[in-house]
Amino acid sequence: MSTDDIIDGLIPADILASDTPVAVYGYARAKAGEEGRLLGEIQAIIGLTRKEDGCEQYVVHTTPDQPGAFAFYERWSSGAHLLAHVSQPFMQTYFAAIADLIETAPEAHWLHPLA
Repeated sequence: MSTDDIIDGLIPADILASDTPVAVYGYARAKAGEEGRLLGEIQAIIGLTRKEDGCEQYVVHTTPDQPGAFAFYERWSSGAHLLAHVSQPFMQTYFAAIADLIETAPEAHWLHPLA
């Protein structure tokens, strides 16, 4: 999965153009038997992501009731910061690694502040 695929499939143009904070929650589920590998790939990027310029919050959740199901919440200072994030070499490695580990493309739900 390349940056272009991520941008085209998950990140709307208005989000990337935002000069105010952007937030998203998403969901990914591992293929049967790939739960541990997907967990490892996710754990490998959490610390790196949190250190990035513009990362205000990056949290990944899971539940024992649904092994291999992961929910993400991210908040970035701007669309440009988000674009820089998905363009990082470690994220390119991550996207390539998870492509065969997840059931379907990750879901993303973009959030807009009320005021």
